[in-house]
Amino acid sequence: MAIFTRHGWLARASMLASLVAILAIVAPPAWAVEVYLNGVKLTGLKNAELNNCQVRFDGNGDVQIMSPGYRIEYGSDGQPKVVGQSDMASSRQAVVKPKQRYVLVYEPNPKVNFAFEVWINGKAFRKIGLDSGRFTVEMTQDMTVGDNVLRVVARPGDTVPGGSETDAASLRIFRGEAGADGVFRAKTPAVWELVRAAVDRQLLDRTYTLAIE
Repeated sequence: MAIFTRHGWLARASMLASLVAILAIVAPPAWAVEVYLNGVKLTGLKNAELNNCQVRFDGNGDVQIMSPGYRIEYGSDGQPKVVGQSDMASSRQAVVKPKQRYVLVYEPNPKVNFAFEVWINGKAFRKIGLDSGRFTVEMTQDMTVGDNVLRVVARPGDTVPGGSETDAASLRIFRGEAGADGVFRAKTPAVWELVRAAVDRQLLDRTYTLAIE
């Protein structure tokens, strides 16, 4: 018969606790789960809340959150955030997801007074007011692999004194990837761009075809 003293039990309990702690540190997770919002992988997203969403686990065990109206924007620090409101009624999902991510970048100029409307594949994507500041917004969830139809309407506001041909505002589309730190890194040059100068005063309504990979 084995006889254990109180000291022996304490020693064994301490060794068992240490072993459990070590296993918890070195043991790998059973699987790595990725999270996607409207087909866009969420990397580095913090302090976000989404409402009226459809959530499912796909064949890879990844979490797919569907809620059109939400999209990913990047701040000046390169970190992502969720903007917009849920609109489940207009649900849309790419049949074939692009391999890379696409963003629209708006660069305003105080001497260029234009408002813009951006449409993708017949659906309103973004309205840009006369006083809108610089922004970067994700477009991937609204695109499919192959030809995509981009429509841009540019409406001039009142002429700003002192503007010249060198004063310009631009809309550009870049493709790229997000690194492990969650920061999106665009590849140059842009895959599409539209530039309006201060001397441009005419209404513009154009349609473009974007080939997405």
